[in-house]
Amino acid sequence: MNEHLHYIETLANNALKSIDCTEPPVPVDKIAEKLELRVIPFKFPDSISGVLRKGKKAIGVNEAHHAIRQRFTIAHEIGHFVLNHGNDEDMVDGSFNGGGSNGIEREANAFASFLLMPREWVLDRHKKIGLDPKKLAKEFNVSEQAMTIKLLELDLIK
Repeated sequence: MNEHLHYIETLANNALKSIDCTEPPVPVDKIAEKLELRVIPFKFPDSISGVLRKGKKAIGVNEAHHAIRQRFTIAHEIGHFVLNHGNDEDMVDGSFNGGGSNGIEREANAFASFLLMPREWVLDRHKKIGLDPKKLAKEFNVSEQAMTIKLLELDLIK
C-alpha cells in the first residue's frame, strides 16, 4: 500500500476510534454526528448518490437508494469532508462523474472502504466465517461487490 493510501486508512481508523467503534457494522451516522455533519435524506435524481455541503456541514443522501448504498455514500461524503476535498464548495457524487474515476473520488471511495471494512476486522472475520463474500458483506452491512473488492485488495481472493 502506498503512503497516501496508508494516510487515508489512518484517517478512517481515527474516525472509528473517535466513537469507540470496535466491530462491524460501522454506525456511519454516529461518525457524521461526531464530525458535526447532519445527514439529510433527499429526493435526488437516481444519478446522484449524495452531496456534501461543507459550508452547511451537511450530507444529502439519495433517499431512494438502497440502505446499503446510502451507508457507502455517507462514508464516501465523510471521506470528502475529512480529506478536505473541494475547499468550501459543494461536492456532488453520482454516476455522472465517471463512477469515481478521478483522484478525489478514488480517495473518497478508499476512505469509505477503510471506514466500513477495516483491514483487521475483515481479516479477523475472514478467519471466523471463511471466504464467503456474501456472509462477510452481510456482517459489515456493505454490498457484496464492495466486500469482494476489499477481499481482492487484501489478496484473499485472486
